[in-house]
Amino acid sequence: MKKTMYYGIRNIRVEDVEDIAPRKGEVKVQIKYCGICGSDLHEYLHGPFPESPFGHEACGTIVALGPEVDNFKLGDRVCTLVPGAYAETVNCPQDRLLKIPDDMDWKRATVLEPLSGAAYAIDRGHVRPEDTVFIAGAGTVGLMLLMGLKAMGVETVYMTDVLENRRKKAEELGATRVWNPAEIKSPGKIRELTQGRGVDVAIEAVGIESTLKDCLASVRYQGTVIVQGIFTERASVHMLGFVSRETTMIGTNSIKPDLAMQWLATGKIRPESIITDFIGLADIAEKGFEVLAGKSQTAIKIVVEP
Repeated sequence: MKKTMYYGIRNIRVEDVEDIAPRKGEVKVQIKYCGICGSDLHEYLHGPFPESPFGHEACGTIVALGPEVDNFKLGDRVCTLVPGAYAETVNCPQDRLLKIPDDMDWKRATVLEPLSGAAYAIDRGHVRPEDTVFIAGAGTVGLMLLMGLKAMGVETVYMTDVLENRRKKAEELGATRVWNPAEIKSPGKIRELTQGRGVDVAIEAVGIESTLKDCLASVRYQGTVIVQGIFTERASVHMLGFVSRETTMIGTNSIKPDLAMQWLATGKIRPESIITDFIGLADIAEKGFEVLAGKSQTAIKIVVEP
């Protein structure tokens, strides 16, 4: 069985490993697709997290059952919510599986996990349809947030990104206004667009200090900042402004698949539309991680097909 093995920064290799039978409460899933997540890119470039999520945006078909598996059967189509899925198969505890409808396209299934992350962030931040929202970053995370907001009826969503292809995709998906934060200062632009008030909610979807500061400076008095970006370095916050404006800041790091499925049922969004590339397992480093690390002007979401 072929599997991508992680050996350190910019050091991954596809190797033949033993195909181990699923243990008690586990199933074996034959992987159809596995999306490259921003957290995986972080590990590739900067080193592992304490609990590595490397290779967790996967979907496939159950091909073997371990003892005492009660909730799934052979042939079920599932999303796997465990790392290690840059591989031909992965063993997964049954409580870390999400069953997907038989009529759901595999491409849509492979982005269900990041869409569920957006659903959790929006729900955790108590975003309302009448809110004005600013999203800093139009990568996978930001675009999933945008689609979720549109599915729930939010009309005004401002977005930024330094890459032109991502800004164009944000416009295609219904963002109200999009600009390059390297050319236009976001807090000033937000004040201009909101007649000096600021947005109700700002969402940090990049994971760098400058975009976090943009979010904090762009929300109204008693506004909310949701942080979903993955930070590789410490970020400093101007606490006087944070406290005096009574800003609420919320970190998010979970998923809400039931809400994501509700959004999909509206028929208003196509999250699979952000997939730009499908690559084989053998090309995962060169055509996957290295392309994303180079801030490609064409790639947004790269999906591995083992």
